[in-house]
Amino acid sequence: MFKQALRTCAKSTLTIVLVCFTASTFSQESKTNSLLEYTHAGKAYPPVFFVSNIEDKRFTQKLEEFKAFSLLDEKAVGIPIGLRILKGHRTKQDGTQFSSLMLSASTLGIIPVVSNTEFKVRYDVFVQGKSIANYEYTMDSTDVNNFWTAAYREYETKPSEQQFLEATLARFLNEIKTNKEVQGVFTEYYDYFE
Repeated sequence: MFKQALRTCAKSTLTIVLVCFTASTFSQESKTNSLLEYTHAGKAYPPVFFVSNIEDKRFTQKLEEFKAFSLLDEKAVGIPIGLRILKGHRTKQDGTQFSSLMLSASTLGIIPVVSNTEFKVRYDVFVQGKSIANYEYTMDSTDVNNFWTAAYREYETKPSEQQFLEATLARFLNEIKTNKEVQGVFTEYYDYFE
């Protein structure tokens, strides 16, 4: 009788744990999917002076496909509202690179140098040069380089970083949609420049 009660208790506990795990998994997935998707509803945001260090034109085209802004102009310096998007790579200063460098040097470069890197994308919405909202998204990755050529290598954006970069667009647009200060500036622009 004791064994049967124990089995019943174990089965019900397992069922509760599975139900809780399944529910939390679905809630995480729906949160993530809602951040990665964006559909602009209503009037398009005003034209912005667009500044970016991202040379890939596909990124700008993808931003334009969302139809969130009425115009992204890289030459209209006189537009009061601006959007700046910057990407950057940074090698983390942790023990990984140093220990890997020492190991690689001791084998005369046979073993590659491993370093942890951080890929960061920063979005700034500014009015008359003053930032009113900024958002940063980061992704960690690992780089493997040859000891002898690492100093001469030019950093290129990896495919995984490119995918992350494009995914940040929807996240950024979802965040400015709920930012009261940014939405207030957009409304004020249309009050004056309809």
